[in-house]
Amino acid sequence: MSRWALALLMVTAGAAFAAPAPAPKKAPASTLSTRVAEQKKQIDAQRATIEAQQALIDTLEAAADSQVVRLAAQQARLAALETQLVEMKQRLEILESQSNFPAWEDSLEKRIRQVEAATQKTPELPPDIVSAGDFPGSIRIPGTDAAIKFGGRIRTAAVLTLDPLGTDDRFLTNSIPVGEPITGESRRTSISARASRLNIEFRTPGGREELRAFFEGDFAGTGNTFRLRHAYAQYRGFIAGQTWSTFSDPAVELEDLDFEGVSSENVIRQPLMRYWWSPKPDTRLAVAAEAPSVSITGGIGVNLFPDIVARGFWGRAAGGHLQIAGVLRQIRGQTVSGAVRSEWGGGGSVSGVVHVPFRGLTDRFLFQVNGGLGIARYINDLNSAGGQDAVFDTTSGDLEPLPALGWFVGYEHHWKEWKAAETTNLRSTVLWSEVLVDNTDFQPADAYRRTHRLAANLVFSPTSRADLGLEYIFGTRANKDGQSAFANQFQLVALLRF
Repeated sequence: MSRWALALLMVTAGAAFAAPAPAPKKAPASTLSTRVAEQKKQIDAQRATIEAQQALIDTLEAAADSQVVRLAAQQARLAALETQLVEMKQRLEILESQSNFPAWEDSLEKRIRQVEAATQKTPELPPDIVSAGDFPGSIRIPGTDAAIKFGGRIRTAAVLTLDPLGTDDRFLTNSIPVGEPITGESRRTSISARASRLNIEFRTPGGREELRAFFEGDFAGTGNTFRLRHAYAQYRGFIAGQTWSTFSDPAVELEDLDFEGVSSENVIRQPLMRYWWSPKPDTRLAVAAEAPSVSITGGIGVNLFPDIVARGFWGRAAGGHLQIAGVLRQIRGQTVSGAVRSEWGGGGSVSGVVHVPFRGLTDRFLFQVNGGLGIARYINDLNSAGGQDAVFDTTSGDLEPLPALGWFVGYEHHWKEWKAAETTNLRSTVLWSEVLVDNTDFQPADAYRRTHRLAANLVFSPTSRADLGLEYIFGTRANKDGQSAFANQFQLVALLRF
């Protein structure tokens, strides 16, 4: 090997030992930055995901808390509803066991009409059922478990009488003068509010049901004095006090504006003790012992044995009903000489309401028939006349109960075909009644024999608590000797109930 070659080799070897070995090929600096940036992005994305997950957890926790609250509220409400359901079931059991309202209580429209019509003629008619809990319109008496309700009505009547009549503010058929010379002016006008009423009702718990007391009076007493109409207590099926006779049927709510009422109507209030029950739905039976109060011509009543009354009430479709009642009476009287005589009397009554199912009408047909021996007390016009239960034979001293018959029919029409009249509840009633007494041979010639009464009215209600109506009444009276007379009357009546 030459010297130059050796020198070149040594230089090369020295360079080899002097220079480090070549390092592995590295990524440029820009690539690392990219990776760092990517890693940061991943961290930020992960942090965002964690934050979103935490927010979702917070939302779910809040929703869970809300659901817990709502669940608790719903559970409380459910418990309250279950309690109410139990109470309603108990009330239903009581109602079903004690009494079942007739069909006319089942329809809201019929209920509204029931209330409105009842306030016209018989607003004081007590419901047969004492409901549990507070009753509509009542307030609690502080410091007690009792409730009280106040009610009443203002009735103002302007009466124009065109012919001789014994009364100025009503149409009293038996007061039509017959066979008497007429002197002076027979036409006259009367304006009166004496038929206005006030009532109070109490209810308080009494075991399974409530004890109920009802008081009502008006100002139709002598000289516009306050007089008692109703005062009774009721517990379950027992009623004691003064209220409508069991022989009457106030549910025949004939809308007659006259304060006197229909001449043949069997509607009287008197002291009584009554028990009623419902063997099945829409059926009510009752028995009662009631004040006799016999009225006799030629003597005075000496009451000893109470009137015994029984009745049955059957509800019918569309709110109609049928009632049949019977009464047994002891007619006992004393003559002016002190002699006491006694006879037995009695009679029956059939009444009802039939709804007219024609082209959607809500019209009603109403009727009542009352007849028997010595039952004049239970026929309106005869009761007003007095002395018609029986008469004493002045010759023999015998006591003769008088046979009597009274009936009426009425038709009530609601003018629904007039659209403008629907909101005012415009309605009309036409009625005809007759009372007949079978006179004895020894009665005088001017004894009450027969009366007729025809009436027609038009009534509207500007509000649910007010009525305004106009009624025309025509009546006749005939005596035993065949003589008769008639009378005409107009009545404008305004009612405000509260």
